[in-house]
Amino acid sequence: MKAPRPGRVAAIVLSCLAAAPTPTRAAGAPEALAYLQGMLQDTKTANPTLAALRSTRDEDLKPIYLAMTRSGDKKRRLFGVLALTELPATDTAGILRERLAGDPVMAIRAEALRQLLDANAITDEQLAQTLQIADEAIQGQAAIALVDRGQAALALKPLEKLADAKNVILAGPVRACLLGLGQRDQLDPLRGIMRDADTPPAALAAILRRVERQKVTAAMPLVLHVAAEEDAPVAVRVLAYQAAAGLSSLGTVTLRDAILNQKRTPLRARLLKILAARADAGPHLATIAKGTDALAALARFEMARKTAGPTAAAAVTAAIDLEHPLVVAYVLDHAREDIDARPTACDYYVPALAKYIGSVDPHPGRMRKEHFLAAGAAARLIALGTPTALAALKTLLAGKATAVTRTTAAGLLRAKNPAARGLLRPLLKSPYLELSTDAALALGHLGDPAATERLGEILAKPKAQAPALVVLSSWYLLKIAGQSRAAANQLAKLID
Repeated sequence: MKAPRPGRVAAIVLSCLAAAPTPTRAAGAPEALAYLQGMLQDTKTANPTLAALRSTRDEDLKPIYLAMTRSGDKKRRLFGVLALTELPATDTAGILRERLAGDPVMAIRAEALRQLLDANAITDEQLAQTLQIADEAIQGQAAIALVDRGQAALALKPLEKLADAKNVILAGPVRACLLGLGQRDQLDPLRGIMRDADTPPAALAAILRRVERQKVTAAMPLVLHVAAEEDAPVAVRVLAYQAAAGLSSLGTVTLRDAILNQKRTPLRARLLKILAARADAGPHLATIAKGTDALAALARFEMARKTAGPTAAAAVTAAIDLEHPLVVAYVLDHAREDIDARPTACDYYVPALAKYIGSVDPHPGRMRKEHFLAAGAAARLIALGTPTALAALKTLLAGKATAVTRTTAAGLLRAKNPAARGLLRPLLKSPYLELSTDAALALGHLGDPAATERLGEILAKPKAQAPALVVLSSWYLLKIAGQSRAAANQLAKLID
């Protein structure tokens, strides 16, 4: 299971909130714990409940995830491993090593190894021992990792054996790895794999990542072949161009020409991001920026965002004003990066993001992509947290309850900035129950006692609500009461 992103949390609220019940006596922490216990004890509701809790990414849930890693259910064990690794302050190396060493399901062992490698939490000696596990996928991961660590001598024999594996997703990158180690006899079989129309995209992607990582220059013609395949998935072609750029001294030119000559906007946009990250991108961005299409607007944005100020503000506005979902998502992605890196210099994003949020359809039949993007824009503004950004959010939240205010509030659901409290508390008194519910969830995430009454009203009539909403309300009531850690220990006992 993939890590939930802020947009997925917004989706829980935007898509599943039911009409709130008539206000009744608010339930409290004891009722919240009892509700969650009941949901976990019911086989029909246990897994959806765990998924809703996971969306909070709350460190206090750690005991539940630890219990899941030792569950008799393989899906729950995998869920627990993945959920633990989403908690940034949690040291997961011990439990991952435990799963790698002894889990009866090889897929879980493989995932544990992947997580250990990503965290650089496994030694060369431990990797060498992992080669003894009787699973080709695990052996392949370990052997290739040893090559990347300069321990090719330990990995050579296992790699040569794995090159003949029937699973092409494994054999492909192994052959590329061996080719990078100088075994030229791997070129013909690798060519056969990469030019075979039946080779799955996942195998091509794995090969291309290996070629780029290991700088396998002998594979350059094969990489260019995949890049030129019009029928190949966009993600695979992006990897091919990225690998080609990494292998060639003319890498930046390769990317520029691909952007200028290709027609598919999703492909061009992803290549533009790779190009813009290169130190010598300036002149090539300028060439692309001379156009009149969406990519030209994004190229101008890429050039301007490095300087900030009025020029950057104009470039952001010009891009956002296109109202192209791909362009908006591209800008939001960079906005997150820039705000994380230099928050005091990013006010130039505020006018365009606020304008976009305010421009979405206020009365849609259902929430559309533009509303989820708008929630993402609000999330960027609260993360920025400057007086200008907070003032823009305050204005957006001050209107009547429409999709504009709802998406703005949804964007604050995972806010870490305490300033969100001041923006959200007034909404608790809104006559529109949907809006007060959004505010209560966001405040509950921050552990703000002001949300207690509204969350308690939701829990008091659970059958009138979407289950995910009641689960979140219950957890936040426990958090506000300072009982979330103790509750997690109690709930962990119900995991089997």
